[in-house]
Amino acid sequence: MNPIKNLPYFLVLVVTVLIFYSIITNTRSVQTTSSGIEVNYFKKGEGKNLEDGEIIIFNLVYKDHEGTELLRKVGDDPVVLMKDSTWEYNGIIYEVINLLKKGDSVTFDISTEDFYANSPSAGSIPDSIKLKPLTFYCGITEIMNKDEFQEYQKNQFEKMQSEMNKQNENQLSVDLEILDNYLKSNNIDAVKTESGLRYVITEKGDGNKPSVGSKVIVHYNGTLLEGQKFDSSYDRGEPFSFELGVGMVIPGWDEGIGYLSKGAKGTLYIPSPLAYGPNGAGGVIPGNAILIFEVELIDFE
Repeated sequence: MNPIKNLPYFLVLVVTVLIFYSIITNTRSVQTTSSGIEVNYFKKGEGKNLEDGEIIIFNLVYKDHEGTELLRKVGDDPVVLMKDSTWEYNGIIYEVINLLKKGDSVTFDISTEDFYANSPSAGSIPDSIKLKPLTFYCGITEIMNKDEFQEYQKNQFEKMQSEMNKQNENQLSVDLEILDNYLKSNNIDAVKTESGLRYVITEKGDGNKPSVGSKVIVHYNGTLLEGQKFDSSYDRGEPFSFELGVGMVIPGWDEGIGYLSKGAKGTLYIPSPLAYGPNGAGGVIPGNAILIFEVELIDFE
């Protein structure tokens, strides 16, 4: 008994149409380059072909003949190329990219030897893999002229800044809860600023306080919240000088040193968004680390 005969008529019709559609679309889904590379389309986009001076942005993944992924440039980290006259001899992959339009999604194979033919840094390729294919998956997200690309870069930067600010706000809330609990449990009465910085003046100085642009000379001890020292100008026997308020140091210092008058000493309790953020620093300050600095403003001008 043929089981398909037991299906309702409309299901048989749907299956038939899908099979027919698949056959039709598959016959139109392959394009061959002048070098003989077969480009198989998952999806065809629209628009004009790429012209000299235009920028193309695309997602790219490729794997070796064993399926090992060698490169993944996708999402927020795509490939960005500007077409110019060098494409004619830069490599066979450029021949493929030159065919594509915005919205195209394709796969194609290039032999290992052909792919690395225009890459002197690749060195000698073993005979055993020269003819083995590298399989590429490529999706074109944008094609634009230089003015459009500048606007795109601006928008991407603003988007990145917005995301970073949001992450910093979230991390600041976490840090301040930890920091304020630390201060409370250690009976430390610190001044709280709008930015999230906490500070204590332990020894008053004399005279005025430095302003933005002042060259300040500072001694300090730097520790993690847990107490591990990571840096000290006192230990080196040499104070540190910098221009205040212009971004030469972490934000917590640019703000905090400005609260000291000449000769004053204090302690800065700095949440990570005002310090080194999620990346940390120097292999000794972890990401999202709250920092404590004992500081002394020796002089300024």
